[in-house]
Amino acid sequence: MTKQEINPYVTLICTHCDFYKEDDTQLECAAFKVLKAMLQEGRITPVEIKDALR
Repeated sequence: MTKQEINPYVTLICTHCDFYKEDDTQLECAAFKVLKAMLQEGRITPVEIKDALR
């Protein structure tokens, strides 16, 4: 993945985090991994994540 291509999971989850840095595209925290897995399994929806970030 190049710097131009932003992972949609990163856009949804990470960009709201105080610790997020655009240069760290290869790094993933535990919270990201858990939320990504839950999204992929259909346990939560992107809308639920957006609502939680309000």
